[in-house]
Amino acid sequence: MSEYYNRQEDVFMEKIVARKKTAKDYLKIVGLIVLGLILLYIVSLFGTFIGFLLPLILVGIGYALYMLITSTNIEFEYIVTNGDLDIDQIIARRKRKRIFSCKAKDIELMDKVGSDEWKAAERQTGRKLLDCSQTLDSQGNWFILSDYKGQKLKVVFAPDQRMLKSMKRFNPSKIKYTPHVD
Repeated sequence: MSEYYNRQEDVFMEKIVARKKTAKDYLKIVGLIVLGLILLYIVSLFGTFIGFLLPLILVGIGYALYMLITSTNIEFEYIVTNGDLDIDQIIARRKRKRIFSCKAKDIELMDKVGSDEWKAAERQTGRKLLDCSQTLDSQGNWFILSDYKGQKLKVVFAPDQRMLKSMKRFNPSKIKYTPHVD
């Protein structure tokens, strides 16, 4: 039996959301800079013993600091393809990792953060929170209750209206999106 395939009905959407730095991120950056300065001081004390290696060590410390500090730049890419949601984490625009994936039809519940369902989900134990939003308290955040790789998750993300509308088509009873009529 052949399957009918119509490209015009395929849906592909993507959105990139940059994570805002937290106080913890800034503290990490300051700590790394202080550690780098301490290492530079220690290396300079032993400069006479390791004279020919000194430039290599200094460049190595500088490069390591750069890589560690820029690794605090995190973005999330949401990809909706025919009802499938994939969320990738992008670190410093050089490393990409899939951190969540699900089919809309397999979602246990999807609703707006702050709703009664969200409050009930917060009281539940046994679900790991996966925050894929700009900040957890951002306007427009939604949450998903679903399983991924055998783990029960509560995923927070910030889809746009097109993504919500597309996903609702595949699981209208569990995705609590109601389109706004202006």
